[in-house]
This record gives sequence, C-alpha cells and structure tokens, in this order.
Amino acid sequence: MGQQQCSDWARSIRDPEAFASEQAALGQVWTLLGLTTDIPNDNDWIRCSLGGGSVFVQRFGNTIKGFENVCRHRFHPIRTAAKGSGLVRCAFHHWVYNQEGEAVGIPQCKKLFGTSPKELGARLRNVEIACCGLLIFGRFPRQATKTEDATSGEGSSSRCTTAAPSDTHQDQSLEEFLGDAWPILRAMCREGIRPGFITSDVNANWKLLYDITVDDYHAFAVHPTSLGRDGCLDPEKAYCPRFGPHSGFFFDGQSGDFSAMAQDCQANSYQPGAYRALNIFPSFLVFHYQVLHTWYVSITQLSPAALNRTIAKTWYYQAPFKRPGTSWLNLLFQRFIELWLPFFVGVFLRRITNEDYLICEAMQDAAGSMMKEPILGLEEQRIAWFREAYWDALARSNQE
Repeated sequence: MGQQQCSDWARSIRDPEAFASEQAALGQVWTLLGLTTDIPNDNDWIRCSLGGGSVFVQRFGNTIKGFENVCRHRFHPIRTAAKGSGLVRCAFHHWVYNQEGEAVGIPQCKKLFGTSPKELGARLRNVEIACCGLLIFGRFPRQATKTEDATSGEGSSSRCTTAAPSDTHQDQSLEEFLGDAWPILRAMCREGIRPGFITSDVNANWKLLYDITVDDYHAFAVHPTSLGRDGCLDPEKAYCPRFGPHSGFFFDGQSGDFSAMAQDCQANSYQPGAYRALNIFPSFLVFHYQVLHTWYVSITQLSPAALNRTIAKTWYYQAPFKRPGTSWLNLLFQRFIELWLPFFVGVFLRRITNEDYLICEAMQDAAGSMMKEPILGLEEQRIAWFREAYWDALARSNQE
C-alpha cells in the first residue's frame, strides 16, 4: 500500500465527501443488515444503513425484501423508527406500496395525477436480499446509482433458505461471496435461535472499529484484566486463513482447519474445540468461544452512521452445535448453569467491546494525523488484508 493510498484510506475518516463516495461503493457489496429474528412475523420490518443511506427490510409471509427508505412521491422516509410492523405506507401522503415496491394505493390518484397508480408506475428503489441461516444480507444492484430513477427498479427477495444470484446482473451470489464461510455461517447462525442483544453508539469511523477486530496484537494492552496479560492470542498458536476479501482467526488452529471446519459444518458434524473468529468484509464479525463448559456464538455488525459515528450491534447466544454424549447428571447441572450464563456473557461482551471502542474513539480524534502508512507487524497482517479488500471494492465500483 503506497503513501497516497494510505492518505486516501484515512480521508474518509475525516472528509464527508470521501465518506459518502466510499459508502456508495460499498453499498454494492453484500452487507449484513440484520437477523431474521428481528422480523419474526408477517409485515415486521427493521430500518438499516446501506450505501450511506437508509433502507428497510420487511417480511412478507415467508419472503424477505428490502427497499431504499424513501417514498417515490416527495422523498419522505417511509420508516422513521428503528423497527416496527405494518403496511409499507408513507406518513406524508399515505402512499402505499406492495411487496414488489410498487405504489398501489395513492389517495385521489386519478384526480390529482390524471391516471391510476398502476399506470403512474412509481416504485421504490430495491435492495437485493439474500440470507445465510438467520443472517440477512443486502446490496444495491451494481447498475443502480444514487441518482437512478427509482421507477426502473424491480423488487428483490429471498426466502432465506437459499442465496440466489442477482437477477439484474452477472455477479457473485451471497454463497459465492462468502465462499467456505457459507456452510460455517449457516451452522453457527441457524434459524430458531433467540439471541441476546447489545448495541453501542461509538464516536468513531467504522473502519477503525473493523481494524481493531482484525488486530490480533492489542489484547494484552487493551484487555489486560478481561483477557489477561499472558496474551491469549499467542501468534505461535494461531492460524489466520484468508478467503476472498474475508479473513479468520483460529486459536490453536492448524493450516487445514478452515476447510475442515467448513466440511464438518456442511456435514452437520462440527464440534467446537477452540476459539474461532470470521471477519466478513465489509463490516461483519462472527465468532464462537467457550464460557465455562458452554460454547457461545457472537455476531457483531458495524453500521456506519456518519464519518465519525458507528452503530455497533452484537447478538449472542449458545452455540447451536450438537453436544457430545454426557451423563444425565452432568447435563442437568450444565443446563442449570446455562440459565444464568446469558447475563454474564452480556456483561463480559459489553466490557470487551467498550474497551475496544475507547481506543477507536481516541484514534478518531487523531484522524487528521493519519497521513502515513501504518507500521504493521505479524499479528496485524489481517489489517493489511482488509485494506486490500477495501481498495478492490472501491476499484470495482469505479469500473461499473
């Protein structure tokens, strides 16, 4: 990475125009928007961030669809809360849209516009949706731009059991984008889970938060009491696979662990034995870890709200892997302990993440000094990989 690239990488941390351009490009990349547990019932919806703007994801029966959160009429946001349930109806003039994003209910349409809603042809700009287990991913079609006429878009959906390729262009499906992480994520994030949830409003750029999740060097300094000064992330015991724009951290892993884990997850025979973390580009992290004798999974989504503000959401739950055989007495004792674990896991996660977020907020204050290439050691190679994936995504967007 050259001097100019490093300077440009930090530019979107302090320059609103550069941040907007970056987000528009990354809006074309499969991005985690939420979990199916967020919208369990018909007409449930959540508001999300994608491409630097607001979108919403809504359940229609067994189908999940996504749209830009802007009414086609006078550009009022359709969803003004974080989540809810109900028709796709704009509060400004009560325009109602169907699950294809078509305006089907327009008060006094014939009188005011001289035509029927169908002939008017007003549509919401769609978001392509695909799911992997309970994870909902979305992206804007690559041909679409922020200034595209929304009437030219088609609705997009997924039943969240498969990840279909885009209907609008030749590009990677979600499964192709995730690669070997696809069966792992499906196994770790199965439907039917009821996760705990924590959220943080962090006064720092999203890239600083992502950087610290792929920084395997900082634990002894930033988490000395929560993780220990002995360095639980000993590089001699770690294996860091790189797959596409993504990376992983396997503690006590071997060089073949990643493909073996994917195969075991595909066969529904995987049993956790050590800490595993997968960082999925551009802004998503999932990992499993042991708490007493119980394995947990955490999912973290970094949602850019502004160049100096990120909404960090974390879901956590007991790992949905089959348990090895054990006596009924030990199983009964373990079940009793597990009743209390979610509370302590939530407290621990808040502590760890808050320690990281304080570092990121301090770095945000120093954004104006980020004019040189960082000095990266062996335990920071995944930071370099992330930056390479970042530049590749922006370059691909510019070529479209």
